[in-house]
Amino acid sequence: MYADVVFPLKLPPLTYKVPEDAPHDLKGRIINAPLMGRNHYGLVVSVTNESQLEKKKNIKEIQGIHHVFASESTLSFLRWLSDYYLAPMGIALKSSFFEEAIKSAVSSQQSAVRAKNNEQKIEAENYELSLVYDCIKNKNYKSFLYHAPSISHEYSLLNDVLNKSHSDMHGAIILVPEISQIERLAHMLRNIFGERVCVIHSNLTKKKRIDAIARIIAGQSDVILGTRSAILAPLRDVSLIAVLNEHNPSYKGEEGLRYNARNIAVMRGFMEKSCVLLSSVCPSVESDYNSKIGKYMPIHPSTHLPIYPFADFKRPKIKITDMKKEKAAAISRDILKEARDITSENGRFLFLVNRKGYSLIRCEDCGNTVQCKKCNVPLVFYKGKNTVRCHYCGHEEIVPENCEECKGFNIKPFGAGTERIKEELKEALKTEAIIVENGHGSWSMEQDPDITSFVIGTPYAIKKLKDEKFDAVAIFNIDGLLAQPDFRAYERAFQEVMQISQMVKTEGSLYLQTYAPKNKILRFIKNYDFQGFYDNELSQRKTLDYPPFSRIILFNIFIKRGIEKSLHDIQKIISDTNTNGLEVLGPIEIPSSLKSYKHCIQILIKSKDRKIIHNEARNLLKKLEKLKGIKINVDVDPLKI
Repeated sequence: MYADVVFPLKLPPLTYKVPEDAPHDLKGRIINAPLMGRNHYGLVVSVTNESQLEKKKNIKEIQGIHHVFASESTLSFLRWLSDYYLAPMGIALKSSFFEEAIKSAVSSQQSAVRAKNNEQKIEAENYELSLVYDCIKNKNYKSFLYHAPSISHEYSLLNDVLNKSHSDMHGAIILVPEISQIERLAHMLRNIFGERVCVIHSNLTKKKRIDAIARIIAGQSDVILGTRSAILAPLRDVSLIAVLNEHNPSYKGEEGLRYNARNIAVMRGFMEKSCVLLSSVCPSVESDYNSKIGKYMPIHPSTHLPIYPFADFKRPKIKITDMKKEKAAAISRDILKEARDITSENGRFLFLVNRKGYSLIRCEDCGNTVQCKKCNVPLVFYKGKNTVRCHYCGHEEIVPENCEECKGFNIKPFGAGTERIKEELKEALKTEAIIVENGHGSWSMEQDPDITSFVIGTPYAIKKLKDEKFDAVAIFNIDGLLAQPDFRAYERAFQEVMQISQMVKTEGSLYLQTYAPKNKILRFIKNYDFQGFYDNELSQRKTLDYPPFSRIILFNIFIKRGIEKSLHDIQKIISDTNTNGLEVLGPIEIPSSLKSYKHCIQILIKSKDRKIIHNEARNLLKKLEKLKGIKINVDVDPLKI
């Protein structure tokens, strides 16, 4: 007998002899076997009676056999992960908490044993939710999409589902995009499931992660709450997978196995016959499309549930302010008027801007922006120090006297940062404001009750103050969001505004300050016209053949030196790629995100056929890996281009 074994390393499966006294159910078990001069733990993924290697001598033998780690569906899931994300199966295994499982197995050798819950008949309030309960109870796969009026409605629906079906729950995975969201949900889950709840996220210590995986494998914890990586937890029986804020980009990994936890949740649910519940205040375009074509079932709760439909849900007004009518000010007169009124009523106003400091610096003669010579990004002007600073590498210098490009002396600030907004508020309203930004020190409303009318923040403030409610919020960077060179730019802008609207009181106002007030997307946002936005966005993407109407894979090739030769070699490789149904965009050079690599070449491949794009991506990867002095990152279904 021979066994194919996968180790949590960047290696394909390796073949070993099976000991004569091995158990018959060897497949899916943790074993240890010799590799690179010492024993390593691995996972048996298949067992056969003969091997292509059997004629060769010195085939190594499995040394130790431990408990079952993976079921047949889990093995299929790991193979799919490896295949879809173009990564060795060992990397997929490593990402799935295998190393923690090994340590828990060595220390306790426990296996998960748990009695089935008693059946309980549930009276469902409406058809869609009754299907959710039935899927959980009968272990049937179905993906549901709930477009929630607010984040609290997302929690309310989840709480309702869990309370009504907890006795039929054979295990659950609840995903949130940010660690800060875990505490509130953990309290809710423990009220329902008690000690069955287990929390997994990246801030856990190594010991706590090992303990958590040990409890899962031992069957002590079968309700898992966590961020992205929790979807890969070794839970053997899963009745429900819930993904809150399913649109959030934090679900997409940017290192190692670059998976999207939302997509993995749907695939794992399909493979393990689990109910999948996706929810968001502004679902992704892909999810909306999947609900239109019947892949997901939309949920529309009835009015007598604690989750109300859109018609009965009040939202803050969204107002567009036209900056073309203003002079050189950073804040429009409409926003200042609202701020003055709010101050007189002891209200609170949040100003959101996308950068620290005072502004950027630009030559008025030639339009050249002062940039960091090392990072090729604009330097931020700090007026109090008369310096410019790079927020990538930390380089700081005195503001240049003349333009490096045209040698002119007409150097002036442009744009607005937190310091400039604070300065203009003080000049116009004779009042102070608090700045909330990363690295500016910790602060909360309760700490400064006397200076809480005006808060100025970067995107960091959205996370820091997410539980606060303001009478008004002004967003100053909406034009920048809409102008990003990415086909998902409009979607991200729409989602960000909807997320920020959760911080405004229902009778309050949300201001979008813009130089393009007639932009069609702004009209959709102003009117909370989700369907109009989705229809428009899907129409545009269908015309351009972008997801969800095609699949895309992104190659970033990092080069230390010899950019001309490398670019020539890459172009030759691409010119040899000529497959019907495949489009190759690039190569183009983009700024490198790795300090040790000076250059980066980007290639995007696109196809409507998943098999074609994955086969060609593998072939392209093999050819590129033969080039010297490079590092390749492959991103399947990238969120950022």
